[in-house]
Amino acid sequence: MRDVREEDFEQPSPATATDLADDDGQRPVEKAYDGIRRAILRGILKPGDHLTEEMLATMTGTSRTPVREALRRLVAEGLATVQNRHRFVTEFSYEEVSIIFDMRARMEGYAAAIAAEKITADELAQLQRIIDETAEIEQDKSDEVIDRFMSLNDAFHTIIVEATRSAHLKQLTAPAVVLPLILLKQYVIEQRVDVVRSNRQHRDILAALQLRNSEWASAAMTGHILSTKPRPRDAARKS
Repeated sequence: MRDVREEDFEQPSPATATDLADDDGQRPVEKAYDGIRRAILRGILKPGDHLTEEMLATMTGTSRTPVREALRRLVAEGLATVQNRHRFVTEFSYEEVSIIFDMRARMEGYAAAIAAEKITADELAQLQRIIDETAEIEQDKSDEVIDRFMSLNDAFHTIIVEATRSAHLKQLTAPAVVLPLILLKQYVIEQRVDVVRSNRQHRDILAALQLRNSEWASAAMTGHILSTKPRPRDAARKS
């Protein structure tokens, strides 16, 4: 496990500086949470890194109190773990990643089936806008595009879960959904994200929802998630 040092953040790269920029009016806890979470998602904080409050306060421009609360949230989400009262960036094994993908496929497939019966015209329009915005970055091969796609992808899936109108289902799916599949692929298994394929599958899911076809929506969502599930040879190449 690696200790995060102050010099890791004294002269951040352009991408890091953008990621950790201040947000005007943002509460300290939210600022600390967003900054640490983005650093984990971008690989600035790597699996196994020791998350010390002092260094994270320096990184996010906050104090130790909001950092402490932010770490509690990240532990609850699964992005950080606690060992002997110390916090570390979670290290995901291939087996754990495989389980997370299977859980999301089953839960979101069911959510899509329910959403097909209840989704509104406005929510359908929101999904179309996300697809259109994603299409604009399909040919962008820069590292920065992953951040944009991650945000759009999360929004797409969140709208569908919200469309179920089920508080219980949202509560059940939250722990799995909060761990971005892109993170698990990109930084754990080192499998590149295929934005074009993902957006094509999003179009299929939207078509099923527009037709109120629950079976198709469920199958399309399940296939969408399982099509990106890391393969054993990816894990073998990582080890």
